[in-house]
Amino acid sequence: MRYPQNQKTETHRQIVAAAAREFRVRGLDGIGIANLMSEVGLTQGGFYAHFKNRDTLVAEAVELAAEQSFCRLVEVAESAPGREVEAMLDSYLSQQHRDDLGQGCLLPAFASDLSRQALTVRNAFTNALKFNLGKLTRFMPAKTHKTRQAQAMAFISGMAGAVLLARATDDPLLSQGLLESARTQLLAAYGVKNP
Repeated sequence: MRYPQNQKTETHRQIVAAAAREFRVRGLDGIGIANLMSEVGLTQGGFYAHFKNRDTLVAEAVELAAEQSFCRLVEVAESAPGREVEAMLDSYLSQQHRDDLGQGCLLPAFASDLSRQALTVRNAFTNALKFNLGKLTRFMPAKTHKTRQAQAMAFISGMAGAVLLARATDDPLLSQGLLESARTQLLAAYGVKNP
């Protein structure tokens, strides 16, 4: 039975969105195709009507998760003119972000998994990261574009590392301390734009 193209497109989008969410929660190898398809009310056999293979799905889910993560961060920055860096730090290094695995940033959720993925998946992540670092660059305080790019790389690495460690510990005080210390240090380094 053939379905209208718009229904196939919507189903494809639902599968990718479910994968992006589930991969953030369970890791890239934490959910199988059968379980993922069941999440969207389909059978495993329907998977191949949408994707060439699992790597194709993972690559698309990585791209979507990156887009969602960085779009939220940019929206937060744009909603706080003059205090963009502080707003991003407050949002990213919050308890809410730490605890919301399914909607949180992809970097602390599965960046370490990416090094063991197929080249197509790593390439999708690399392209998404480069594109999104470009979005963050404009909020960095350095005077030259090259230095702002370097600051954006250190900024997102510091935030992602703090959330990764805060999620990994079973000590609530240590977890909160990791978030707060990263916020303090990054705000001191990047919080004031040069005149």
